[in-house]
Amino acid sequence: MMRPRGLLGAAATIALSLCSCCALSTSSAKMPSQVQNNYSMGAQELRRAVLDASAADVGSDSSLDLNGIAWLEHINLVVSSREISEKFYMDFLGFAKDKSPSFHVNLGQQQLHLAENGDPAQVVTGSIGLAVPSLSTIRERIQNTRNTGALFEGTQYAVLDDNTAENCITMSCPDGNILHLYGVDNDKTDGSALNSPQKMTNLHADGGLYGPRMAVRGSPGIRYIEIACRVGTAGRIAQFYKQMLECDVHDGTEGQCVVTVGPGVHLVYTENENLTDAAIKAMEGVHICIYVDNFKKLYDRLKERQLIWTNPRFTRLDSCDTWEEAHASRTLRFKDIVDLETGEKLLELEHETRPLRHGQYLKVPYYVPR
Repeated sequence: MMRPRGLLGAAATIALSLCSCCALSTSSAKMPSQVQNNYSMGAQELRRAVLDASAADVGSDSSLDLNGIAWLEHINLVVSSREISEKFYMDFLGFAKDKSPSFHVNLGQQQLHLAENGDPAQVVTGSIGLAVPSLSTIRERIQNTRNTGALFEGTQYAVLDDNTAENCITMSCPDGNILHLYGVDNDKTDGSALNSPQKMTNLHADGGLYGPRMAVRGSPGIRYIEIACRVGTAGRIAQFYKQMLECDVHDGTEGQCVVTVGPGVHLVYTENENLTDAAIKAMEGVHICIYVDNFKKLYDRLKERQLIWTNPRFTRLDSCDTWEEAHASRTLRFKDIVDLETGEKLLELEHETRPLRHGQYLKVPYYVPR
């Protein structure tokens, strides 16, 4: 049986070893995580997986319903250096600095919540797919970085692939997270080919903003998170999301499941036989923020299986050991994805989970395309 083996592996290893030639030295920077992330199945394979899932989402009589998870708002990551991360995500990739005092950077209506707290940088075991305003602008910045010297010297920054034919760029961030970038400037459709006299019919042709496309609701954003998992676990992870969170889950290639976490946003779990304990350890503590319907029912299901978890790092924000606490803070958290039959822990990924009546649902972060 063929399973993804880290299709970026050789290229990533070579590029990461050469990345110091692209950089602007920052003497105060701490060394990034030394765990190399070679587990992504590749930008084009992931594009196909999420577009197929999007097509399935809009292809049935129930396609107007969004089940389980309604929105993926942010990813929370610990970084090695705030200074370097701001240069990379804001000046280089074009994220906007949030208006709050927190270290948040915004892309469309989604965010990265970043933290420099002295802990090792966190590295997702797979990749993050980003829809950006313009790949040509990114290419200009890549060239400028080469021309001006060592912007990210001593980090794991590297351009791993630039596929102009497929309109995508793959790079490693300074801490080693693999990012697949897709341009939204070539991802527009208005449905005019339908020639309908009704504006809304044209607008929603082929799923409209939520159809098979790489833009997030027609805009830049976090299109997907790819997470490598142990061989033999993808099907059981799929069942967890189906039964516990009532999500739409789609089969990808063999050993893969694609979970809908908002209109046109997905989690992609892919089995990888080469996944190491060190790589799993480097991802510990990463969390995603999601919004769900049936918040109380989800709390009860998780509580019954003893999966409710208050994160000690964020007790200044919320706790959820009891329903009363979760109700008051309008937040529950869980981090273990388990086999629903045996209780075996399959994977760790903290889900900061909010109801649709949370005060920050559908917030519009400050964002100006750059």
